[in-house]
Amino acid sequence: MSMKLDEVRAEFARRKVQFHGNEKAEDVALWGLFLWGAVSKYIKSGQVIADDGYEKKHKTIWCRPSPEEWKNHIEPLTKTKTLDELSRMAGWSI
Repeated sequence: MSMKLDEVRAEFARRKVQFHGNEKAEDVALWGLFLWGAVSKYIKSGQVIADDGYEKKHKTIWCRPSPEEWKNHIEPLTKTKTLDELSRMAGWSI
């Protein structure tokens, strides 16, 4: 089952804020762990990039946002939303 794009973006933003607060986006190695089916359509569209070596057969994959997704959609979330807000937006119940 695929996730909504807004949820994927919020999860990337949540992880950046929670785990990589002071790191530059390009230096973050572990952006997000997702089920393949949750993000496969965004991988196909180029909005999400699967880390090297991960593909459909792995079921759970590490991936990262494309540079355009980071700049246009995710970075603004990190600057305007709290960790609690991002967690709710990503589908976590807190």
